[in-house]
Amino acid sequence: MRNFFINDLLPEGFKVLLPEEAHKEETISRLILDLFFQNGYLLVKTPMIEYEDNISQNTLKSLHNESFLLIEPETKKILVLRSDITPQLAKLAATKLKHFPRPLRFAYSGEVIRNSKNNYKTEKQLKQLGVELIGGPQDNSMIEILNIAITALQNINIKNITIDFSLPSIFRIIDKKFNLKSKSNENIKKALENKDTAIIKNKKYNYINGLILMAGTIEEALKVYKKFIFPKKIDELLKNFFKFISVIKKTNKNLSITVDMTEGNSFLEYFNFGFKIYNKENAKHIAIGGDYKSNNNEIGLGMTFLVSQLLESTNFKYKEKIYEIYQNINSPNKIVYPKKIWYIQTCSTLQDLYWNWISLIKTLYFAIEYKCFDILETFPSNLLGTVIGIPA
Repeated sequence: MRNFFINDLLPEGFKVLLPEEAHKEETISRLILDLFFQNGYLLVKTPMIEYEDNISQNTLKSLHNESFLLIEPETKKILVLRSDITPQLAKLAATKLKHFPRPLRFAYSGEVIRNSKNNYKTEKQLKQLGVELIGGPQDNSMIEILNIAITALQNINIKNITIDFSLPSIFRIIDKKFNLKSKSNENIKKALENKDTAIIKNKKYNYINGLILMAGTIEEALKVYKKFIFPKKIDELLKNFFKFISVIKKTNKNLSITVDMTEGNSFLEYFNFGFKIYNKENAKHIAIGGDYKSNNNEIGLGMTFLVSQLLESTNFKYKEKIYEIYQNINSPNKIVYPKKIWYIQTCSTLQDLYWNWISLIKTLYFAIEYKCFDILETFPSNLLGTVIGIPA
């Protein structure tokens, strides 16, 4: 088939997905969405563009600086291409669905556009696939979301994962106490950024060294916690965190969990804690999540899969249907380029039916290329089928 994109120049950070890769992305997305639906999450679609005023008033606006801006021709107002779907759902829960029974369970799948300032991030158009649970008991909600994430990854053959947690709430407490932007406390900021325990000499602030040392496996972090005395607020957060982790480990005994208590910058939009899920085999982070406060101070918890990272991390292969090109039904072994395409479907289970559309699309492409304008869709037990006409 002719390649329509061969001479196209695209802006940096954007790309075309050709059929094989596009099919794989769509298949994986559908499998994960099906799991979301089975767990009671309802699909919500949000607009690609919003007014900048709406975004700037949202409590979750950490990615606003990475947004692409447009001008609405009629009103001359500034528009923003969405850079994240979670803030839109948080706003939806606080406005149109304010009086709906809690908890709200949302599922979503869609593109976001980010003008990332990080040199190592080249993608500007990303597909997000995730869930948000708003207004439920916090610990139970996070356990539910993590279990869904783990199951979804297992379903697409990503089993060797680690979940890395951080407590941005602790980072904010330290920032509030020391004002890390001020020059007078540069040593504390430097110690946190470089994870250097030799910088802080004042024994009064030795607990910061304890937080710095709490980086590694959850078992190592717990040992460090027992050796230090922390301020009351920080101590309560740590106790609750370790208690929460113990519950997670009960249902996922072999799950690898790491922590970094002073990692705050990449999680600041989250409230108490955030997490990233990594594929151990290629060190790519394939999901990100945590808890947050919406505009009406309601606690929400969410998790987003980065679909492009999933594609690079999985060896999952969608189940190919068998379809052959026959001159007539009486000579099934003779493959020629005829005037008809016989599409042989092997549907024995509901799962088989699920995959049907993939091969049918491929068959349509083949038909158009070879100017075949009829497709006969048949079943193994019944060679009668439906003729699908293709426009010439």
